[in-house]
Amino acid sequence: MALKATYDIRCSCGAAFAGEVYEYVFAEYDPDLKDAILSGGFNRFPCPACKQGVPVENRFLYRDEKNRLWVWVCKKGEEPKRDELAKELIEKNTFIEGHFLDGMEDYRKFLVFGRDGLIELLLKEDEELKRKEGRSLKKNLALRWIVEGNREPGYLFLRGEKINISMPLKISDAHATLSAGPEGKKRLLKHYSQGLNIHNPYSSFLNKGFRSKWNRIRMLEPSGDSKNEFDDFAESWAHCRVDTKGFTSRFPKRRAFFDELKKGKISRKIRPLNPALTHRQFR
Repeated sequence: MALKATYDIRCSCGAAFAGEVYEYVFAEYDPDLKDAILSGGFNRFPCPACKQGVPVENRFLYRDEKNRLWVWVCKKGEEPKRDELAKELIEKNTFIEGHFLDGMEDYRKFLVFGRDGLIELLLKEDEELKRKEGRSLKKNLALRWIVEGNREPGYLFLRGEKINISMPLKISDAHATLSAGPEGKKRLLKHYSQGLNIHNPYSSFLNKGFRSKWNRIRMLEPSGDSKNEFDDFAESWAHCRVDTKGFTSRFPKRRAFFDELKKGKISRKIRPLNPALTHRQFR
């Protein structure tokens, strides 16, 4: 049932080659492709020159008969055009030329951006995946990789039974002064990864009540940046640990919320990752 098309692919090493890229996945008929999406192997091709895996980001359609899901997966970089794409894809029922399929009227329709956006959606809407992978993601160790001497600070990796997720660690301009020098940066990133481990779109330890409370506090004590709730949580968690006095004076409600959370149990630990293992193996 899967549909694919030939794409011209260029590796970072400079080599160019052609590959058959999937543009339509029917989960019931293509279980191996669903597993490849979860693990990070979907639309990834070995370069004939350097032998490295080359991921191809493209638009594709994901159809799930059991859960009645019809998901348009667009490129991450297309998210600023969300409203325009929603009207084009969902309201007008169009997709990649020649790949529109009939019989979608009774499906629940979604528009997401990138593989991570699709996985986040499936962990909410695919009951079997939510039950199996949600439990596994909360139980397994999180892996942290901090990059030394690199503009990219590093990643936090989550591993389930089938799902591999990589989430970038960040240092915002507002908190640059808290990370002066290599040791300061490392300390801030370690605390940021702890916060990201507690609250993220894939395996949050915040229940519905705590999540609602966190978002109310964010409105009462805005940070001044337009971050999503997960990045805001991780950044605030790190700030609170690195500069407790300064953070508490600015955000007393956030500090009280964190103190309340610490009374609970976060079962998954964080383990530093061998620098020789790159994040590409998790994407």
